[in-house]
Amino acid sequence: MKKQFARITSMLISAAIISITVLSASAHAADAVGFKPWTGDNNELNLGSSISATETGLQSAYSDNPALNNSAWAHTGDWYTFKNNSLADVAVTVSGDSGFAPGFTVWATGGTEFDGGTTGFGGELSAAGFGTPHSFNATGAMGDAGTLWMASGNGGNVLETLGYAVSGPSHTIGNGWGETIHTGANDISLTNTFENGISGSTGANSASLVFNDLAPGWYAMYIGGTNNATAGGAFELHISAVPEPETYAMLLVGLGLVAWRLKNRGKALNNVAA
Repeated sequence: MKKQFARITSMLISAAIISITVLSASAHAADAVGFKPWTGDNNELNLGSSISATETGLQSAYSDNPALNNSAWAHTGDWYTFKNNSLADVAVTVSGDSGFAPGFTVWATGGTEFDGGTTGFGGELSAAGFGTPHSFNATGAMGDAGTLWMASGNGGNVLETLGYAVSGPSHTIGNGWGETIHTGANDISLTNTFENGISGSTGANSASLVFNDLAPGWYAMYIGGTNNATAGGAFELHISAVPEPETYAMLLVGLGLVAWRLKNRGKALNNVAA
């Protein structure tokens, strides 16, 4: 019951934020980054469905690039947006070939698709001397150094960083924007507005995150390599939405009632015929 209340509350808050973002006008320039296509040009996720994309990634576009003090390089990685149409547990998986060690981040943008952010917003410079989003902070919360170019109320319309996964090495000090980059699956959301918990796993050539009760709305993600010692290579992105257990239970109850009514109707017809 407690989880159900939290989920309902999350849905109400999400609806309010979506309404605000739809009504708000963007006063900044956008399109600092472009987006890659999905298979079949389908980027909408429905209950029980999945969407996918394939691309080739550079070895250190997400992290582990010494020239950028290990920070992400927005123009060498791959950006995607997708719309989740129903409250569901959503699994995001990136599987690479033997030369690609993937990393990715997922952000929430609410009622509107990510606008691509604004180049050089706020004049931010990384410790390596690069502006955004040539170099940017892919693992920090919105408002942290290296995120203003894409953050709502600043250069973009991103509302919250939800989580990230890194299959390559960790970097905890001396990074371009002062960020920490940890190997594995990381839940860095500050609220439960858009989800109710994040888990996941990583391997040598794979990374995944599972978002419990992901709210309806738009999301953005960035994918790149996390090991500069590798060659890079092809990867597949796969996102699937699984109905909540309560939804399955309601479906089974409904099917049971239909079956019971059909059975009783059959008996009644047999009695009339007799």
